[in-house]
Amino acid sequence: MGRGPVIKINSKQRYATDGEGIALWNRACAAAGVPSQSFVGNNAMPCGTTIGPITASRLGILTVDVGVGLLSMHSAREMSHIDDLLMLSKALAAYWRGA
Repeated sequence: MGRGPVIKINSKQRYATDGEGIALWNRACAAAGVPSQSFVGNNAMPCGTTIGPITASRLGILTVDVGVGLLSMHSAREMSHIDDLLMLSKALAAYWRGA
């Protein structure tokens, strides 16, 4: 935690991220001067197939599955790092400026 926003990647397209989206995300992070992390789930455990990839495939829009890394997702006490939130905001601002 504290090392930048996270982009989720899965070779079976179970997240809403594809190669073009990764390239755009990396460009936005570079323009904002923000480090980015990649998350690839453990292949022994199924992941994804949430609303993101389903919606993206039906609408035909480019999407990326990004967010802030945290500990204990879906628990009573989730923890994240405040710097990651600030860096995510900077990266998104750079993206919308056309980075």
